[in-house]
Amino acid sequence: MSHVFAQRSPSALCGAPLASLQSAILPLRRQANCATGLTGFAARRISTCAAPSASGLVVEIYPNLPREAEVTTTTVIDPARGHTSVTESDSTQTQASAEVPVTESRGPESAQHDHRQLWFAAIKPPMYSVGFIPVLVAASCVFSEFGVLPWGRVAGFILAAILVIAWLNLSNDAFDAQTGVDASKPESIVNLLGGGPKNRRAVLLLAKSLLVAGVALLAHLISSAPGGDLRPAALLAFSIACGYIYQGPPFRLSYKGLGEPLCFFAFGPSALTAFYLALRPDDGAAAMAAAGGGFTAALVAGVPPAVWACSIVVGLTTTAILFCSHFHQVAGDMAAGKRSPLVRLGTERGRKVLRAAAAATQAAALAAAAGGVLPWAAGAATLLAAPAARTMVAFADEHHLVPARVAPLKRFAVTWHIQYSLCLCLGLAAARLLAGLA
Repeated sequence: MSHVFAQRSPSALCGAPLASLQSAILPLRRQANCATGLTGFAARRISTCAAPSASGLVVEIYPNLPREAEVTTTTVIDPARGHTSVTESDSTQTQASAEVPVTESRGPESAQHDHRQLWFAAIKPPMYSVGFIPVLVAASCVFSEFGVLPWGRVAGFILAAILVIAWLNLSNDAFDAQTGVDASKPESIVNLLGGGPKNRRAVLLLAKSLLVAGVALLAHLISSAPGGDLRPAALLAFSIACGYIYQGPPFRLSYKGLGEPLCFFAFGPSALTAFYLALRPDDGAAAMAAAGGGFTAALVAGVPPAVWACSIVVGLTTTAILFCSHFHQVAGDMAAGKRSPLVRLGTERGRKVLRAAAAATQAAALAAAAGGVLPWAAGAATLLAAPAARTMVAFADEHHLVPARVAPLKRFAVTWHIQYSLCLCLGLAAARLLAGLA
């Protein structure tokens, strides 16, 4: 293949306008097309005029005929040195090189960003909603019934609930690190600290400290509540016990597939009822009836049906979060011997269970309103959370077969849980305000 090249004087190249370069190249392009039948042609400057010794013009001619090994000839003319160099490159090698993926090295800022994301996932800030939502719904029930709301005590119970949930999350990481179920989980706090027994014990110690602080605050708030009702203390102790036997040795009931029932009772009927009793105004008669009756009478004395209805639906939305968190962990749970509901059901049946549970929960508030248990405003308000429920179910339907893709399902469940509960709160408050206007 003959070499075609262009040469200009240094003065013509340095500072030459683009039009002049194009006029110099055009005859060469025509010559190349006529002589060789090649149509690909390009010219480019390889340096600026700031370095005259390196100034030059590169003329590259690319063949357009398919060959086993197409050759690109590049002629470089250095006018300052009067030096000409010719190189040939095999296009097949170039194409092969182009097919090799190039991985850019991630800088320290990107690595730091990924590390922050892992810590955010490990701390699980959205999960703390399962602690403070029962407080908010209970406070809304109190306001709907009595028209008063002790904001200071509400804030205190929210803080105490967050401390207890922090214990639950940290101790869960520590216990799962002990069994090895989180060995390949990068967002585990124990793993982020480097793993090993020493870090596991440190995380467990921090968890216990947070539990002590949370229980102390709960004890103070309950003991200072008017009426001297001890049922809130007993109910919250039951909820905390459910949290321990869910994950802690020697029970580890979550490994037996009992995590969801424990979650429902701990965060629904038990916790929400306890916060309602602790926030309501002084009702000595209810406390006396509870102390003098049997177990059932003691449990329901002074607790209106609306509170039980709210506790059931809040328990269901909270349980949906736990249920959704297992979709992407089926293989790991099976390897660790953890018989979660998704391990037993499989993701295909699991997504159908999720759909039925979401529909039942959305319908439950309306049914309670139709039966006179909840105000109509509260039942209707929960319809605003229906789109979040549909989004959650649709995501599970689409991605349940691919663990990496279905992993964010828990976030959709948290969103639905928060929206549903806040709509319930707004509906209860609106019912009270509307009753005052009537």
